[in-house]
Amino acid sequence: MVKDTKALDVRTKIIGVLLRAARLKAHRTLKECADQLGCTPHIVSQYEYGRRGISLPELELLAALFDLPVNHLWEEELAVFDEEAAGPLPQKLIPLRQKVIGILLRQARMKAGKTQSQCARLLGVSTDTMSRYEHGRKPIPFAQLELISSYLDLPLSEVLDKELSTSRVAISARGGELLSADNAWERLPLRVQDFIRNPEALPYLDMAMRLYEVPHDSLKSLGEAMLSAGAEE
Repeated sequence: MVKDTKALDVRTKIIGVLLRAARLKAHRTLKECADQLGCTPHIVSQYEYGRRGISLPELELLAALFDLPVNHLWEEELAVFDEEAAGPLPQKLIPLRQKVIGILLRQARMKAGKTQSQCARLLGVSTDTMSRYEHGRKPIPFAQLELISSYLDLPLSEVLDKELSTSRVAISARGGELLSADNAWERLPLRVQDFIRNPEALPYLDMAMRLYEVPHDSLKSLGEAMLSAGAEE
């Protein structure tokens, strides 16, 4: 469970780095973001430094404010709009979106034959907290949403608000030549092959792929942020 928590902490910090970069690129202040979310600038700052997990509905609101595809706030892939983005969204949508996300999580969990206790253990939270996520009474941090979505085989595209132009994006494919599947598998150490074969390793593999896709500059910023946070503690 410690490993799960550490992976979630790292992912939360990555999202914070990308969020801060997007805000600065959009020339928006912490106060403007706070006004958009209905919170304080201090909370937005905590999101950016990875000390607090931001929810998907909040990311959707900020994407509208920044006028960029919502997945740019968790991926450094090149993204384009299918159509012109709409204006800022009202804060009152956040509770509604939390309930919708909760319903989707509950449906996916039941379809996968998993219990709330199993999902809670994966996320390192109590069963009561998992229940509150599913009933929309508590916002689920995005890093946890990624992990549980992968565990329940629920694509994030199914969780996004499809009415938003910031959600309807097209991601460009990464270039470069890849080894064939057979050659790539043969080059892996036996311990790595054993790890990949374990179904319980899927969330960790998904996390590794996301880290791999983060550009060097962003990883450097992440490392600096983590060192800064450690020094303050």
